[in-house]
Amino acid sequence: MNITKLKQIRKSKGYTLSTLSSIIGCTSSYLSQLERGLKQPSLEMLRRISDCLEVPIFIFFSEAETSDLQVNNQRTSEYSIVRHDNRKKIVMPDILTEYEFITPYNVDGSDNCRIVGMYTTLAPGKWACEKLISLNFDFSVFILKGTATVSLKENTLILQEGDSIYFNSGAKHNFYNSGNEQLVLIGYGERNKLILTHS
Repeated sequence: MNITKLKQIRKSKGYTLSTLSSIIGCTSSYLSQLERGLKQPSLEMLRRISDCLEVPIFIFFSEAETSDLQVNNQRTSEYSIVRHDNRKKIVMPDILTEYEFITPYNVDGSDNCRIVGMYTTLAPGKWACEKLISLNFDFSVFILKGTATVSLKENTLILQEGDSIYFNSGAKHNFYNSGNEQLVLIGYGERNKLILTHS
């Protein structure tokens, strides 16, 4: 986790420690300790911070970014290849869910990609997120392996291997592995800001 990016982002948005801490519901001291890497935030706190600063939550899980995608992967003016052993991986600490970008993805947008693709694995009995979330763009998810229970604001759906679902922007949702084997999802969506909000 690279929470030390927080100070740079906070200052670029014009927030003082005191102002940001009062908005997200913590003390200035706690926020200062986060910025210095002395404490690790909960996923819930990261969501509050990312919502307030209007940055993708993934920015706090990524390692040092590079705008030169040729360092680890092949890129030309016509295509980019993301090698399986060089995908950017994010592990959500509270829920042990793994996300891997299967498209080039730099938080600062320097990859110039308009579509984001992710490969997600969930262990049996695990959720993709700790709460219902919504994204600010349309996206589609394909069930590559396993059985998924999809919780929506007012419905619950069961998706089997080979099924897919398309979400409109703002649809509140969450995925749960209701099967006995690993659940593997592949999702694609518009790049936009990749901001997540939670209910």
